[in-house]
Amino acid sequence: MLTERNRYRLTGAIFLIAVAAVILPMLFDGEGVAEIEVPPVPPADFHVERDELPPPDMSAALQARRELRETIDEDGYAVATGTRIGEPVLTSADQRDGSDEAPTPDPANPDDSKWAVQVASFSQAENATAQRDNLLGDGYAAFLSSVKRQEEIVTRVAVGPLINRDDAEALRHELNQRYQFQAVVVRFSP
Repeated sequence: MLTERNRYRLTGAIFLIAVAAVILPMLFDGEGVAEIEVPPVPPADFHVERDELPPPDMSAALQARRELRETIDEDGYAVATGTRIGEPVLTSADQRDGSDEAPTPDPANPDDSKWAVQVASFSQAENATAQRDNLLGDGYAAFLSSVKRQEEIVTRVAVGPLINRDDAEALRHELNQRYQFQAVVVRFSP
């Protein structure tokens, strides 16, 4: 066991060896590494006259904006589905998301369906949030999706998404048993 005096001596010796390891090579190095001179690079001439640039063509961007605006109402809900932009689209299991265009098929999922289990819908968003938080606390991947139907906004609570409809049906049965819900399987579109 080292005494305090011996610890100070050992610490001092280690410090002196470290200083010597840094300083001694500098003393015996001579002139050191020769400096390399790099010729200065002349500044590039980036000056462009304003008249040389063509005016930007904004017509295509404005047209795309108009077309997009026609698909969204003043509250931020998609006109075709009624779902708030950015939230998952939930539709009944026997219909698509309401859009006219055909979805791009997913090679991993030949019938191109993703599923969720809708457990409840609320006219008060706070109630939906509380239900979602309860499900999240119990380990379910719950989420909210707001939909606007005839000027009324409803917030739906769902669990998912799932790739296989049979898994969605099993989850629906489990949720109905555990919470006495009347849950339904719905199509899920991100």
